[in-house]
Amino acid sequence: MVFWKQALYSLIIVMGVGAGLVFFAPSMMPFGAQLGLSTGNEATARSYGGGRPAPLVALSEVELVTSDNRVKSVGTAQAIARTTLYPETSGRVTELPVVAGQRVEEGDVIARLDDQLQVFAVERAQLSVEDAEAQVERYRTLATSNAVSSVQLNDAQSELVKARLDLSEAQDALRRRLIVAPFSGEIGLIDIGVGDTISTADAVTTLDDRKSLLIEFRVPERFANLISPGNEMSLVSPAIPGQVLKGEVEGMDSRIDATSRTLTIQGRIDNADDLIRPGMSFEVTLYFTGSEYSAVPSLAIQWDSNGPYVWTFEESEATRTDITIISRQADRVLISGDIGVGDRVVSDGTQSVRQGQALRTADSLQTDQQQAPASAVPSVN
Repeated sequence: MVFWKQALYSLIIVMGVGAGLVFFAPSMMPFGAQLGLSTGNEATARSYGGGRPAPLVALSEVELVTSDNRVKSVGTAQAIARTTLYPETSGRVTELPVVAGQRVEEGDVIARLDDQLQVFAVERAQLSVEDAEAQVERYRTLATSNAVSSVQLNDAQSELVKARLDLSEAQDALRRRLIVAPFSGEIGLIDIGVGDTISTADAVTTLDDRKSLLIEFRVPERFANLISPGNEMSLVSPAIPGQVLKGEVEGMDSRIDATSRTLTIQGRIDNADDLIRPGMSFEVTLYFTGSEYSAVPSLAIQWDSNGPYVWTFEESEATRTDITIISRQADRVLISGDIGVGDRVVSDGTQSVRQGQALRTADSLQTDQQQAPASAVPSVN
């Protein structure tokens, strides 16, 4: 008896649930479906499957953009003519006629070493030359009367040559007691003083010609074929705030550095106002003609095992288009591939897009909403 009661109760519950579904199911369906009408684009709904609408995406037009036509680097100023002065011989410093920072001309004396012995040697050599010249003159006079032989005259002339060589050697030794400027420029700090005994290994001072300077910097290897001597460059330095200086490329290295993959460039800049000092740092900007490429928003770029690609929007459907990335500019990416200016790419909602899938845009959604009331509301008789 208990068993039949349980079976009867279960049958009543099942019949109740079925009646509820029959009664309430129509009210749970969309209004348009109850009337047998479409609430949107039927083709796009079917393409997504299961009656669900196609993905809503944002589109952007492909633009034509010139690739970055400039490159920036950090460079260091160097004097075109620069040297460190060392004495050519050892000795005691007797005179320093210049001070640090002074401009000197080529040949000016920077320092003088004691030279008494060298002065004496020059005087003796000068006397020897004078004696040898007098001897040659006497032999030439006697040779006209055959009082001396030609051999004796030749020997006298050889002695004169030797005496003159000795004099040149003594004069050179005296000259080496002076440290002189090999070119015009500005003297650096002087590391010696009067009375110091110095050798050829002791640096005396530095000398820089600052009328024009070299700026040495490096650029990535991809710019190597775009740069040539004469290219214009702009320079700014934290030491000269608010000023933009102009210069041009002077030369470049003959090879790419295999470690850094960069090319070393040297530019020249005029420094007639003497604003720049060797060793100053500069931000160098080089300008040159860039190439034109298609540009798309950064969010449009997708990746998979085959590389980068974008979704293009053709005839309301998504089409995969493989691309090659050239460079990035702020929020845009320069690309190349089977894509052109004016084409539309999916820039938002890409995660839901599949090949050949119909897509909805904001414009198409607005059109559907405007058309829906006219077609979805039934007439009442």
